[in-house]
Amino acid sequence: MSPYRRNIITRLNLLLAFAQRNNNQLSNGQWEKLRKDLVYVIYNRKDVTADDRYFMKIGAILDAQRHLVSAINNLKNVGVAHLHLNQQGVIIATVKGKPFSYRYQPDDLSTALNGSLAYLLDKAGITREELLECANPTCQFPYLAPKTIRKRVVDYDEKEPPPSMRSGRIFVPIRKPAKSKRAYCSTACARVVAVRDYRDRLKSDAQKYERAKEKERKRGKQRYRKKVLKKK
Repeated sequence: MSPYRRNIITRLNLLLAFAQRNNNQLSNGQWEKLRKDLVYVIYNRKDVTADDRYFMKIGAILDAQRHLVSAINNLKNVGVAHLHLNQQGVIIATVKGKPFSYRYQPDDLSTALNGSLAYLLDKAGITREELLECANPTCQFPYLAPKTIRKRVVDYDEKEPPPSMRSGRIFVPIRKPAKSKRAYCSTACARVVAVRDYRDRLKSDAQKYERAKEKERKRGKQRYRKKVLKKK
């Protein structure tokens, strides 16, 4: 894969992950990391300026996410999504000895991200079948009760039943996975499923299962002791 296409797919996956994550309870450091990701998605640079922070206020980020999450699900399930673009300008510039280039400058974050989704999907040159769902069934909502998920889902209708916890995140793989293998959006999800499968296999042998649980308890106690000692 060329560096250009890898860059496009990396930015596209950051945008897909942003649209599908819960952004309501982030710390200040997590908000800053999210702004850095969004600057990379939109402008293809990694430094966050004061103007970027003003443009990407928390309210604007949450509002932009509302439109993207339903569009991504429609692209995966139906193949069509309609996104609205507000007013935007265009900046044309050059430096000595270099050809002119241009960049659109939207007036709001929602337009910037909607336009970025269209641009990145076009440049990635992917098909609908390449929008995969992570094989980790708790990818989007790990360790959450259904009533908690219901509070976090955007535009949820209280008359409907609570959404299922078993929902993998939509992503584009850097490398096309083999048809016989499961696809994961990250190595973290692959590890979670591997551990889960290992425990399921152990359950068929009661003695091995109890020995494994005892080892896990000992490791947990050791991690806790180390954590406590670090704080002192």
